[in-house]
Amino acid sequence: MKFASPEAFLLLLLWPVYMGLVWRMRSQRSGLPLATYRFLMPVRRWEWRIWLPGILYLLGFVLVVGALARPQSGREVVKQTQQGVDVMLAVDTSGSMLAEDFTPNRLEVAKQVLQDFVTEQEGNRLGIVVFAGRSFTLLPLTTDQNLVAESLGDITADMVAVDGTAIGDAIANALYRFNKDNTKSRVLILLTDGENNAGNIQPLIAAQFARQRNVKIYTIGMGKPGGAPIPFFDRQTGQRTYVRDRYGNFFLTRINEEDLKAIAQATGGLYFKADNKQKLVEIYRRIAQMEKSDFEVRRSTRYTELMIWLLLPALLVWGLAYTLEATLCRQVRV
Repeated sequence: MKFASPEAFLLLLLWPVYMGLVWRMRSQRSGLPLATYRFLMPVRRWEWRIWLPGILYLLGFVLVVGALARPQSGREVVKQTQQGVDVMLAVDTSGSMLAEDFTPNRLEVAKQVLQDFVTEQEGNRLGIVVFAGRSFTLLPLTTDQNLVAESLGDITADMVAVDGTAIGDAIANALYRFNKDNTKSRVLILLTDGENNAGNIQPLIAAQFARQRNVKIYTIGMGKPGGAPIPFFDRQTGQRTYVRDRYGNFFLTRINEEDLKAIAQATGGLYFKADNKQKLVEIYRRIAQMEKSDFEVRRSTRYTELMIWLLLPALLVWGLAYTLEATLCRQVRV
């Protein structure tokens, strides 16, 4: 609590001045008043009735002065404004993401890690682009973290009908989803386990467009260094087998790390290699640390006037003092 007009307490000095004037006037009129002798004599059982009205008048005066000092109770109000980061998540859903060098496979692990990443992005807007031989937007930018997490859970390896890896198309698709108003914090995190072999746009050309639009791209290559065979179900036999080349050998996925590095560097981003789940978790965590939201905190205090809580008791006290003086105390005056 605070007093908005503490100088009002100077009015308390008027009370002793007033009492001195009253004392002087009574002394000049009739010498020392009988009340003075009573003060020196033993207090009789009704003596308090003489002094009580004066005490009540004094108490009411103190309360009025306290009210004039404007007591206030304050509550701090914090207004927090936040400039969030727009983050588009580009996820490779090609058949090679079913490779089992991650348990149970690359795509499922990527979805788990991304869902954990999303829960830490409070205040940021996130969107999802999926790509294989083509690319489409699964979810535009939104601040609804639950919706983003649910959409990630719906991703499957066969949701894009055309197989392949169209990295350039995925970048171009994501660029169109960024809000034009937020020109400072735009990030594209592209996760793939292969090299560009489909689509209509070359990845490096798409990266140049991203740089012009102030979009930073972080690229992540997912998979073991030697690659891994790609499982699939044979529709004719219904059996689970692995993709083979024309010579009958297992087809192993390969990551074009040079292109992914060039894409990231062209936009001021970084390239990361993830050959196990823990590394993938650390990569997304590191990106989250590098792309934090900017907060602006404004503090203010709202005050509530408490004057009425002193004025009302003052009026009641004065009313009681007047009543006592006019009735009960009059009977014991000499």
